[in-house]
Parts: sequence; structure tokens; C-alpha cells
Amino acid sequence: MLFPLLLTIVIVFVTYGLLSFRSISTEWNHSVEQWGLKFAELAKRATNHGMLLNRKDDVQYVVQLVGSSPGVEALHVYDKHGTIAFSDHASEVGERVDMKAEACVICHDKTDSFRPVQTANRTRIYRNPAGKRILGIIEPIENEPRCAASGCHAPVSEQSILGVLDVQMSLDPLDVALRDARRRSFWLTIAVALMVSAATIAFVYRIVRRPVLRLHEGTLRIAAGDLDSKIDVRSTDELGQLAGAFNHMTDDLRKARAEAATWSQRLEQKVMEKTDELSRIQRQVLLMEKMASLGKLAATVAHELNNPLGGILNYAKLVERELREGTLDGASRLEMERYLTAIQQESRRSGDIVKNLLLFARQSRRRLAQVRLSIVIDRGLLLMRHRMDLGQILLAQCLEPGDDGVVCDADQIQQALVALVVNAIEAMEETNGGTLGIRLIPQNEAVDLEVSDTGVGIPDEALPHIFEPFFSTKDKESGVGLGLAVVYGIVRGHGGTIDVKTTPGQGTTFTIRLPRQPQINQDEVKDSE
Repeated sequence: MLFPLLLTIVIVFVTYGLLSFRSISTEWNHSVEQWGLKFAELAKRATNHGMLLNRKDDVQYVVQLVGSSPGVEALHVYDKHGTIAFSDHASEVGERVDMKAEACVICHDKTDSFRPVQTANRTRIYRNPAGKRILGIIEPIENEPRCAASGCHAPVSEQSILGVLDVQMSLDPLDVALRDARRRSFWLTIAVALMVSAATIAFVYRIVRRPVLRLHEGTLRIAAGDLDSKIDVRSTDELGQLAGAFNHMTDDLRKARAEAATWSQRLEQKVMEKTDELSRIQRQVLLMEKMASLGKLAATVAHELNNPLGGILNYAKLVERELREGTLDGASRLEMERYLTAIQQESRRSGDIVKNLLLFARQSRRRLAQVRLSIVIDRGLLLMRHRMDLGQILLAQCLEPGDDGVVCDADQIQQALVALVVNAIEAMEETNGGTLGIRLIPQNEAVDLEVSDTGVGIPDEALPHIFEPFFSTKDKESGVGLGLAVVYGIVRGHGGTIDVKTTPGQGTTFTIRLPRQPQINQDEVKDSE
């Protein structure tokens, strides 16, 4: 902060010194010019009497006498033709000068005739060959009536100027005085600038800088958390008032922090208590949900297994009765075979239910190998071709170019594909046909498999539950609701995702994304060879 202030003070004083010296120099130059004009007027008057009487020797004497005065470099009297009539150096008399010279051009125009001379143009400052500054004064010699009366000159109306008095005065004394004044002004400016700077530094340091440093140190301590710190500023000016306000603010912050700490402790204790309570409630709710889910699953499984097991029991009793009666004719044998066939079907159905439950729970062992999904799709569609023909369903298959190889269990992926295709066919059978879309989209780290249909779609209220076990929108004769649950378990078991988009009355699209290298245990991988 001090350096810009000192620089400003120095610039102000230097500027003031330069302007002051320039003003003094201008005044001194003007005074010298006025003195030179008076000196030239005096020299002209001293030669006037001799010129009226045409006493050239007296005029020459006066010119030489005046020209020998201290400070006079030269003194010439020119006639109207530019010839030196009188000079302080007698040897120069009779010499003719150029009309374009400095002493002539201000009085003569291009026709060499005389013209009036303005007072402001009668002086000039230039340097002589020796490099000295010279003040030149031009004093015109006017034609007077008494000059014309003597018969020496033309009338005043015809010729107003007879000649010119040229005085050349040295400015060395003025230059010496200006140099001395410049030197004195310079050192005086420096001395005053130093004194003012010193006084300013002392004032700023004592009145401004020291209190500001105390304020800065206090704010740093407070920012570091020391709210017991006080800023010691004893002045009653604005800085003192600021320090007082800062100390008051610090007291308020200390009180607020103490209150906040107290409330924080209370709140933390309350949060811990509520957290423990919520944890207990959550564990109870989870246990209740788990028991409810387990009970629902057990009831559903018992219900699903009760029907085939009841049929097996009834048919077994019929077979037992036929065997006990011992009358096995041809018709009875056929009836018994029908009973045995029913027993096999119901037993197989019970086994399928248990197997699908195991697949949903991911407890079946996968056999993984590097396979191409396009081959899996071809095998799955081959199994469903006859049913598609019966249902008047068209196939729209799109296998986009790219690497469709993934590490998976081909049988499980085919099972999931067939389950989705079966659901699509059943959804389109209700609308008397449609289009089955199969699309394979290779990505960088995964492969997408889309199965779409133009069937009845899935109701909005049923969409969140379609992957739940034993949930189905079909009648009981069509299925037990494990198809999509098994598909979900297969996909998740391969580290993939399954997404569904549906529009009621227009169709449904399932999208399976399988990673090329699923994150699974290495002991589950079986080499394709």
C-alpha cells in the first residue's frame, strides 16, 4: 500500500517542479525579450540624431560604442537593400546580406519591398555557429517627415521604412541563471518530496498500517477458530470502531458456536436413539416381509404341487384296485396304461415346477463356454417354427453385423429365449396372428438381444410384477407363472440385465443385455472343447 502512495507523491512533486520551472523559464525569457526590445529602442534613439544630420562617422561611433556593451554579440544597421550601413565591426560595413536571412525576411516580402513589422515578430532566439543561444531583436527605422524634408529620402507616404537595426544579444547569462534555477528547483523538489514522503509514511504506518495489521492478525486468529481472541485497537477513529464491531461480532459467534455445539450434541444423541429404533423396526419389518414372502411362496408351491400330486395319488389308487381285482383284459390294460401315462405327466409337471424354482433361485450349476448368440437364436427358433406357423405369426429377424460371441450357458440362454418367444406367440394368438421380431445388436462390452411382438401387451398394473414367481396374466390352464421369473434368474445369473417396454393393445419388447465376459466364479466355466 505504501509504495503506490510514495510513487504518487513523487510523481506529483516532479510534475509540479517541471511545470513550475517551465513557468519560470517562460517568464524569464519574456523579461529578457522585453529588456532586449528596450535596449534596441535605446540604440536606435542614440543613432537618430546623427542620422538626421547625416553624420555617418558619429553614427558608426555610436554603433561601435553600443555594440561593445556587455552581452551584445553584434549590432548592425541595414538599409532597405540589405546592405550593412553601420556595424559594431567596421570591416562589415558595405556587405550585402541575403534578403531571406532571419534579419530580413520579417520585413521583406517576395518583391523585396518593405512591410510593417508586428511587435511579436521582432525577436528571435537561435544558436550561432559556436552553439550559443542568441536573442535577435529587429528594430525598424521609420521614415520621419523631417528626414524627407532634408531631401535625403522619399516622402513618408512613399517609403515608411528606411532600414533596420539588428541587435544580437548573448543569452549565456540567462542560460547560466536557468541552469542554477533548474538545479535548485530539482534539489528543492527532491527534498520536499522526501520530507512529505517521510511524513506520509510515518502517518500511514502509525494511523493506518499498524491498526490494519492488528485487524488482519485478529481476523486470522478468528478464522482459525480462536473466538476468544480480541483485536487490540485503541483509537477512536473508523478503524477503532471497526475493531470494536469485530470484537462484538466475535462474542456473538462464540455464543452461537457454544449454543450450536450444545444443540449438535443433543441432536446427535437423538439421531442415535432414533437410528437404533429405526434399525430395530427395520429388522422386524424385514423379518416379517421375509416370513410373509416365505409363507406366500410355500403356500403357492404347495398349491401348485397339490394338484399333480393329487392326480398321481388318484391314478395310483386306480392302478392298485385294478391290480388287486386281477381282471386285466384288453380294455382294462389300455385304461391302466392311460392312468400310468397321466401319472408320468403329473410327475413330470411336479418336477418342472421344482426345477424352475431352482433356476429362479440360481441354484442350478451353469456350464459356460464361448458361443455365438446367432446360433443359439437359430436353434431356439427351429423349435418354435411349427407353432409359429400354426398361429399365423410372421418372423422379422435382424442380426446386425458385428461380433455376437459371449461366454454363457447356451442351454439356459436358449431356454430364456424360448420362454420369451412362447409368451410372444401366446400374446399374438389372442389377436389372430402378428409379427415376432428378433434383433441382435453387438456392442463393445455386451450384446443386446431384443424379442418383440405385436400382441395384446401387458397391463400397466401388472408390469411391476411380471418377474415375480407364480405371477401370471394368463388363465391357470396356460401356465403357472414361472416363465419370466426363470428368464430373469437366467439373465441375472449371467451378470446381464433385462428390460421391458410395452404398450397395451400394440405389443411388447423385451431387451436382454449379456456381457461378453460375465463376472462369475471361474469354476463354473466349462471349456467348449
